[in-house]
Amino acid sequence: MRLLITLQKEAGSLLPINYQYELSSLIYKTIDRADSHFSDFLHQQGYLAFGRSFRLFTFSRISFDRYRVARESGRINHHGHMASFEIGFLVNRAAEEFIKGLFMDQVLELGDKISKVNYSVSGIEALPTPKFSDVMHYRCLSPVFVRQKRAGGGEDYLHPEDGEYGKLLIQNLISKLRAFEHASAGNMNPAEIYMRDFSFKPTGKIFKNGVKIKQHSDQATMLIGYMYEFEFGAPVELQEAGYFAGFGHLGSQGFGCVGVVRDRK
Repeated sequence: MRLLITLQKEAGSLLPINYQYELSSLIYKTIDRADSHFSDFLHQQGYLAFGRSFRLFTFSRISFDRYRVARESGRINHHGHMASFEIGFLVNRAAEEFIKGLFMDQVLELGDKISKVNYSVSGIEALPTPKFSDVMHYRCLSPVFVRQKRAGGGEDYLHPEDGEYGKLLIQNLISKLRAFEHASAGNMNPAEIYMRDFSFKPTGKIFKNGVKIKQHSDQATMLIGYMYEFEFGAPVELQEAGYFAGFGHLGSQGFGCVGVVRDRK
């Protein structure tokens, strides 16, 4: 399911440019208020496949009605009154109304140690599900983040034109789908799955987007993702997994949220 969350500003105007980690934390807190068992499940275990854990949701960047970016101070000055963002969950239909109800009448305090803005949830709209096909065209609503572990330790953050990028995208989607279907952990390695015909092709310009998480702490990390449009060929069930749970890694941290580009010739 995909929701459009509309926010009304209540107090404050300055929030950090890197707000994704804080917004992710607010989403977990919102879930926790309604169902602490589900929140603990997402935090501590998540959906399992291939010995790995997945939190099967993603969210877009926030759209502000009127704002100014002050890069020298690392702040966004929201001097308007309204904002919105999209959030997607890969859940079964029985859970959709429960998820929708989580955000009703909530107040979200978004910010860090330096500044915060209080928003009340003024609207929740269930967005229509796109008609998925084996070839889709998407545009990023938040940066797609793809990482690859090095043999000697550490990891690389891949550029969309890297030869391994598309393969990692499809492997990640297979893992998410398997996790959603409650496949038993450790049955096989995603790399050993026969990957049916798939294609990945960035279209247009590619914009580098660094996002700092856990800022103002010893665990602060700069993650490098990319904003772009792309054509993606894969089975419909994998298209759905990417749209609702995010393309690439760390969807629950606000990476990999996409919108469908319609009527693309």
